[in-house]
Amino acid sequence: MQFTDNRSEETDLCKKPHQRKKLPDVLRGFAVILVVLGHCIQEGSGEAFSSRSLYFYDKLYQFIYSFHMPLFIAISGYLCRESMDRATTRSGQIALLKKRAGRLLAPIFLWTGADTIRSLVTASEPLPTHPGEFLLTFFHNAFLNLWFLWAVFWCFLIVYVMHSFFQDSILIYSAGFIVMFFLPDGLGLGAYKYMLPFFVAAFYSHDWLDRHLYSVLTEPRLWKVLSAGAFFGILFVFFDENSMIYLSGYKITGKNILLQLQIDFYRTLIGFAGIAFFTLLWQYLLKKAEGKVEFRLLTDLGQNSMGIYILSGYVLLLFVRRLPFTPSHLLNLAEAMIILPLTWLITKAAGKVPILCLFVGKSRKKGAAFQ
Repeated sequence: MQFTDNRSEETDLCKKPHQRKKLPDVLRGFAVILVVLGHCIQEGSGEAFSSRSLYFYDKLYQFIYSFHMPLFIAISGYLCRESMDRATTRSGQIALLKKRAGRLLAPIFLWTGADTIRSLVTASEPLPTHPGEFLLTFFHNAFLNLWFLWAVFWCFLIVYVMHSFFQDSILIYSAGFIVMFFLPDGLGLGAYKYMLPFFVAAFYSHDWLDRHLYSVLTEPRLWKVLSAGAFFGILFVFFDENSMIYLSGYKITGKNILLQLQIDFYRTLIGFAGIAFFTLLWQYLLKKAEGKVEFRLLTDLGQNSMGIYILSGYVLLLFVRRLPFTPSHLLNLAEAMIILPLTWLITKAAGKVPILCLFVGKSRKKGAAFQ
């Protein structure tokens, strides 16, 4: 999810020059709907369901999490390449690094600060009184908060360093991917390692994606869409709770090595399969609807996806999680139909207000979202 809205910096392969590309925004709009629905299954099915982590065994939840975050991070990698290509000088590259770091980390630390203030006021959670311990707790909580923003940040930082200083060395990348299997998974590192291949693949295949996927000037053949869907569907038959990165982790040390490697490979493969299928599907639908349907709602949801991602989680945690609900997908769908437009409207409104815009992933300049 690179949550961006830099209209003046992008060209549109879908329509005319100097316009925004529609397909990435539509894909993000589609994916953020799944994010909200997934959050509703996780936190809106009753406290017992959530506290016992029973959502990991829910097939709809498994379906969503088999591909939707890989899709988001892949779009981030694709858009990151455009930003990197525009930063042609060393000063431009440094400015890009500062911009990305500030914009991705600001919501994390602001929301962690808000959580800390809430804990102090309500005394809901004990906090250390010693200043050093208090700061350590604050940063620990920050590192565990809004994990996907951290994933985008670390993926961007790795690619930035490799692209700027190591000439995109395949040898270094290969060594790095091997080392990842031996690094610990704590503090969200397992999820970041899981996300990195999708970001890197989209970053380095940017030009190919432009020619074959993100341009709707050419319509994908229906047999390709159906074949990609069939391949993804076949793979999903084997998806279970052990395929979830949160349960099985990524590292191979201290585990059955062959089994963990199999899980890691399968989880990555189905992520790429899901990305391919839903990208082809939406490309096909956009071409078929050209001149008839604009998909403006999906596009706008995609442009505000960071705020929706952040706010939907907080709305559910603070106001819905403890309600005595019985797990039901119809209930989750109803919750999503309320929370999605609510968080979308709040994101758009907050994006126009200084300081508040930073909480929802917007720039202080014209309310632009992150790229």
